[in-house]
This record gives sequence, C-alpha cells and structure tokens, in this order.
Amino acid sequence: MWRVVKLYRSATGGQMSVLMALAIVPLLLAAGAALDYNSAVRLRVELQASLDAAAMAMATASEQPDEDRKAIGEKYFKQNLAGTALAEIEPQILIDEDTITVSARYDYPTSFMHLGGIDQMILDETSKVMRPFAGSAEVVLVLDYSGSMNTKNKYQDMRDAATQMINDLDGALDAGHFKVGIVPFSAMVRTSMDKSYVNQVSATQTWTGCTQDRKYPYNTNVDTPTSNVDTKWGYIDGNGENGPGYGCAAYQNKKLTIQPLTDNVSSVTSALADMKPLGNTNISLGTEFGWNLLDPQLPYDNAAPYSDKLTRKFLVLLTDGVQTSSEFGSDNSRSVPAATNNLVEICDNIRAKKITIFTIAYDVTDPDVTDLLKACAPGRYYEPSASGSEISAVFSQIKNQIKNRIARVAK
Repeated sequence: MWRVVKLYRSATGGQMSVLMALAIVPLLLAAGAALDYNSAVRLRVELQASLDAAAMAMATASEQPDEDRKAIGEKYFKQNLAGTALAEIEPQILIDEDTITVSARYDYPTSFMHLGGIDQMILDETSKVMRPFAGSAEVVLVLDYSGSMNTKNKYQDMRDAATQMINDLDGALDAGHFKVGIVPFSAMVRTSMDKSYVNQVSATQTWTGCTQDRKYPYNTNVDTPTSNVDTKWGYIDGNGENGPGYGCAAYQNKKLTIQPLTDNVSSVTSALADMKPLGNTNISLGTEFGWNLLDPQLPYDNAAPYSDKLTRKFLVLLTDGVQTSSEFGSDNSRSVPAATNNLVEICDNIRAKKITIFTIAYDVTDPDVTDLLKACAPGRYYEPSASGSEISAVFSQIKNQIKNRIARVAK
C-alpha cells in the first residue's frame, strides 16, 4: 500500500493525482480498521483472562463470606490489568447459589475507524464458574475371598493395595466427607442385619450370620424385605445347613464379615487386615450386597440419599475367577448361569442409580469373566496380573479417579 502512496506523491499529472487520491482513501481506511481490530482483539483477550482469573480466585476462596470473595475477585481483576488501557474498568460480580459470574465492559475508542463513522468497539466479556463445594465419597470394596486368592500372595497384595487406597482417600478428603465399606465374598457372605429381614427368624433384634441370595428378582435389586418370604435372605445356623448355604462358622473364623459404610476408616482397615480366603466364588452375591451398602434404604441405611448432589458413590468389584456358586433365576431354580445373568442385571441397575463401578479381573485369563466385568463397568475395567506392583497401581488409578470426581462437585 505504501508503494501506492509513493506513486501518488511522485505523480505530476493532475488527473492522475485525483484518481490516486480517490483510490488511496479506502486503502488507508482498511489498513486503519485492521489496526483497530487487532488492538481490540488483544484487549479482549486480556479482559477475558482477567475475568477468568478473578472468577477462579473467588471460587477457590470457598470458605470466605461472599463480600470477602467479591473483594478477592476485584483484586485479581485489577492486578491482571494494571498498566494497560483496561486498568480503570470496574468488574461486575454476581454470586448466587450455584455460580460465580464476573463481567466487564470496555468501550474501545477507535483510532482510524472513526473516520468511517465507527467511533468505538464494545468489548463485553463474561466469565462464569460453578461454585465448588466440599464433595463426599462413599466407596464400597467388593473383594473376592474365595480359596484361589490364597495362591501367588494375591489376597495379601490385594489387601495392602486396598488399604493404601482407603487411607489415601481418607487423607485427601475433608473430615466427615469419606465413608468406606467392604463386602468380602466367596460362596456366601456373613453380615449383620435386623432379624425381620431374614427368613425363618423372628423378632426385631440384630442377626449376624451367613446367607446367599434372595429369590429372583429381589437378588438383583435393593428393595427392603417385607413380610413376603421371597424378599428375605436365608440364613445359616452354626455349621449346619439351614438355608441356601453351609459352614458359617468358617466365615467367622476367617473374619469374612461385611463392614457397612462408615467414616471410621481405621475400623474398616483393621477388619480388612484380618480377612482370610475361603471356599467358592459368588461374584453376583458380593455385588448385590455391595449395592445394598451404598443404598440409603434398610437393611443398612448408612448411605446418603441418591438425591444428595454433593455425594458420589463408588463400587469397586475385584475377582480372580469365574462364578462357581448358584443363584435363583427367573425360573425360581438355582444355577450358575442364573447367577451370571443376575450379575449383568445388577450392574445395569447399579449404573442406573449413577453409581460408578470399577471392575478388576485379578489374574484372570478366562475371556467369559473378562468380558462380563468389562460390560459391568464400561471404561473402568482393569486386568492386572498376580503382581503386587500391578494391583497396587490399579488401586492407585482408581483412587485418583475418585479424587478427581470429588475435587469439584458443583451443587
């Protein structure tokens, strides 16, 4: 363009001078407009960055009163714009129940575009962030304690990795914002609940014993038992068979007792330290009881309601083998295929409640098992070998995912 100006200055013909003058005016206006536009873009970027910084600073100051938060936001906004053309702007700050909004406007005076009738460019920017709240986590570990976990140091490595994850989460979350429970399962589970929820047991006192599943479809949901015997769990009395299982004394000796959700983390890790493997594998049963621990209804009712927006629920399921125990199916008979089908249904029902499931196929090579666990927890499936370092790494990854979900929970 400046070559054109030079030609204009060197032109001697009057007609040429007029033509060149007419041609150069729009060129000069276009060049000036480009300069104005680039300056406005640069200022807009600076303004938006300052708004973002102010909003984030206010969100981080979660324990401060709203007036103090506003002062913090104004301070960050001013500091970021000091020494610029935007230094005198005052931000507009709105803090409501859910969000923090910071906005500002600057009328940029044009240098060249005003020649074309545009005196200013309006820069009107906004930054909005969700107000962070101290989120809570409820985590239930459904751990395979069947006899095969005695091999290759598997249950010891699992125990150590799970204990580390529990302690890390307890340290990372605010006091009172972390609950943990454990369901150790093999062919049966041993638990405590009100006697009215157990078949053939009367009165309303606490019962502790072993059980397998309820009748279908109650073994795929968390409906509180009623007077209907099909909704209740069976029971095992001592070493004798009195229901759908046997040998409950061995479960007591191996310390395989369900630990309901609690914020008393040390009591859970202490119980975990004493658990020893025993018997066959009932993955579906363990998962059923894991969901019951996370459900706010009886028989456990230690969990937050599903409507609590500040609480996230997690179920970690680990097994090292195939389903070997039978369960009631839709035809009212017991079989291993019915138990496998029940697990699929339970996983679907758990996810429908917005509970996050992690599955761990621990030292498993059977594709039927790995496919089943992958389907149970899409995108959150792990397949470590019988290695202390591998299972430790898996629990560490799960811990980090839980922490990330809780770090910024918006109401």
